[in-house]
Order: sequence, then structure tokens, then C-alpha cells
Amino acid sequence: MSLTSRMLASGPGWSVSDVTCTAGPHDRSFEERHDTASIAAVTAGTFQYRSGGGRAVLAPGVILLGNAGACFECGHELGTGDR
Repeated sequence: MSLTSRMLASGPGWSVSDVTCTAGPHDRSFEERHDTASIAAVTAGTFQYRSGGGRAVLAPGVILLGNAGACFECGHELGTGDR
């Protein structure tokens, strides 16, 4: 998976990053884990997100909440360039 992350701002106990994933339909999904509690705004691309809480298609405008230590998988059958 090709994932790039650019730190935009940070302080004690928090950070904001711009993350871009270039995985696509040819890439297999695999289990990942949220390192910390996360609040993510999807700003580009469309992808599938699966976790113990269920599954959803995420697209621009969606806010994703991730629990620290929670496992998840992302599928990119619909294209590349998710942000």
C-alpha cells in the first residue's frame, strides 16, 4: 500500500495530518490498526471501510471516528487517490 502522510499541525497529545492513499482495485486489503483515537475527514476518493463495528462506503464529506487499538480494513475497488 502506498500511504503518504504530511504533518500539518501538532501539540501535546494531538496532531493533524494530511494522509493520501494510492491503493487501488489491484491491491488486496489487509488488517490495519488505529494507533491512537482518530477523527478523519474524507476529502477525496471513495473506499470501503470495515471494522468490528460494521462496514461502510466512505466518500468526501464523511467523518470517520477510530478507536485507539481498533482493527480495520480498507478496500479500494472503486479507484485510487483517497485522501
